[in-house]
Amino acid sequence: MKASTIRSALEGHGWIGLFISIPLFIVFWAGSLTLFYPELKAWSVLPHTLPHTEFRSVSDNLPLSEVVDTALSEYDVDTQERMFVVLPTGTLPLYELYLPVKHNEADHTELTSLYVDPANGKVVAPIDSFHLADFFYGLHIDLNLPMGDHIVGIITLFFTVVIFTGLIVQFKKLITHFFYYRGSKATQRYQLTDMHNVVGVMSLPYTFMYALTGLMFNLGLISQIVTLLFVYDGDRTALLNDSGFPKITESYAGIEREMPDLDALVASWEEEQHAKAHSLRLTNYGDDNALIRIIGQHETNFSQRIDMTYRVRENAFSTELNPSERNAFADGTRFLYALHFGHFAGLDVRVVFFILGLAVCGLIIVGNMLWLNKFQNNRSISQRFKRNISALTLGGCAGIIPATATAFLLERTLAASLDDRALMVEAAFFLVYGLSVVAAFFTKNRLKMISVMVLVSGLILALLTFVDMLFHSQAIMQYFNAGYKNLFSVSFICLSFSCLLLWLGVSLLKKGELTRSTVTNH
Repeated sequence: MKASTIRSALEGHGWIGLFISIPLFIVFWAGSLTLFYPELKAWSVLPHTLPHTEFRSVSDNLPLSEVVDTALSEYDVDTQERMFVVLPTGTLPLYELYLPVKHNEADHTELTSLYVDPANGKVVAPIDSFHLADFFYGLHIDLNLPMGDHIVGIITLFFTVVIFTGLIVQFKKLITHFFYYRGSKATQRYQLTDMHNVVGVMSLPYTFMYALTGLMFNLGLISQIVTLLFVYDGDRTALLNDSGFPKITESYAGIEREMPDLDALVASWEEEQHAKAHSLRLTNYGDDNALIRIIGQHETNFSQRIDMTYRVRENAFSTELNPSERNAFADGTRFLYALHFGHFAGLDVRVVFFILGLAVCGLIIVGNMLWLNKFQNNRSISQRFKRNISALTLGGCAGIIPATATAFLLERTLAASLDDRALMVEAAFFLVYGLSVVAAFFTKNRLKMISVMVLVSGLILALLTFVDMLFHSQAIMQYFNAGYKNLFSVSFICLSFSCLLLWLGVSLLKKGELTRSTVTNH
């Protein structure tokens, strides 16, 4: 390969990587946490629900039909609208009910979301109060910004370019220098270069998979909008029908009908379809034209979702509502989704993906440091621009660590009954993150600032561990003994990261003091 081609690829790799580094870092950081979305969701809510929750065997739980009827009797629900029921899992032993509740005017409904104890049918907490897992999921998908999915799609497109230009640069050394690291005897520049190359090459299959699936998820929406506007003249229903996603509707008859036993219906469906039901969609519940939609996952095919609609008056899964042929587009999308979030295997694969995700975050930081070192003495690039890039790298990357630790602490300590609880957690995250970015523009000793942020993050997580031990140890052990080990696992991981961050912060402080003393002596 020509030297000019390698130089061009290197320039493109550096500059493109520089400009997408901060949002790409956020996407990978949040995505790493999102890999444990079910566990994080259970960790957030379960300790707060213990006073209301009864521990019984699954066979002692109330019938699902009775749980739904109790909710309908306690809330003014518009049964003509669709209701959602998420069933308990091995991670979260609670029902999730999403009810279209009437407010003020009869024609106005607002979706009310509730956690319900399956043992007694009582509401234990509002779902909207516990939003930490969904917050990080949104941060990964669209940065929690308007049109953020398109922004992430464009970033992913450039990330793909960065991957290919990096391959061009490393093509000749891909095999011979696969794990080449020169160690402490080399200069800082060579150490950073080797670190960047080793992590980049070893994580290549992982990063390429994420770039590809991220492109298809985010930029695919753009092609859908273009198709909707220019091919279907804005007729969304026609587009969905031709794509294999027909909108199933049924008018309200106004004639009461007894509803089937939901538990028996779900059990029969699971046996026939060899699947595990995940959720129900109830339309016109209690009416002659009621529909019950069951959604679940195939027992052996990780990407095959079973989605069928039961028509109550026919006492059957009508062929009119359930196509005989599977939707290839939907199956393909779910395959990519399962691949993206590690759902195709067990916990061990998600742990590996988590480690690789954090490694890519480190890769981004090292890449920016290499760029700053390379152009430090380049007079064609303004000093102000270089200072701004350095500050953004410092605050935009390192600042997310104390922001995340703060969000975890508030998620655990704020009362479940507090109004706007979820908004407070999210506001605290952005406040700490924003202050970190601003502080980075005014600091002169960057190594000291990094060490302080790392130490603060470690102390926050240590405080979180203390809060768990003091106030939630009973709940954690009670759920642990009942087979729900996620609370203990997440708390233990927080403790482990606390120890790691405290050790790293102290080490960086010592390194900074040693550097200052060496400079002073010279």
